[in-house]
Amino acid sequence: MSESQPKSRMDRIYERIESDGFDSLTLSERASFGLTHLYMETHNGGLHQFFFNDAGKLAPDALRGLEMVGAPKTASILRRAMSVFPDGVVPSDQEQRREFMCDSLTEDQEDLLSSLTTEFFQARESVAELLDTYVEKHPEEFPT
Repeated sequence: MSESQPKSRMDRIYERIESDGFDSLTLSERASFGLTHLYMETHNGGLHQFFFNDAGKLAPDALRGLEMVGAPKTASILRRAMSVFPDGVVPSDQEQRREFMCDSLTEDQEDLLSSLTTEFFQARESVAELLDTYVEKHPEEFPT
């Protein structure tokens, strides 16, 4: 990236995380970060991969992001996917999530995650555009 190019929202968020920690982010930045990772992981290996990898800890942030930008179909899909975990709470600890997914996930829950992944890809909500619009309308929630 050249010196004259402005940094992307995600670059600025990564820099803040590196310098001040994840907890320094605003709720909207956390939601944006969670959404980005939801899409990266899901497009690489479905909802199974999202939850299995480190990004799974961002599920509540991603859900808040979907609700924040106005993507109710995709939020419903993620909420239903999160329901496979006890009490619908996705453990923030990756090892706990992996243990649950490897040892306790029922065949019906596996099937649900697979069908929800398909539904996720068919949702047709322009979440990236919705997020960009949200950021434009609420710049104060995304400090530079």
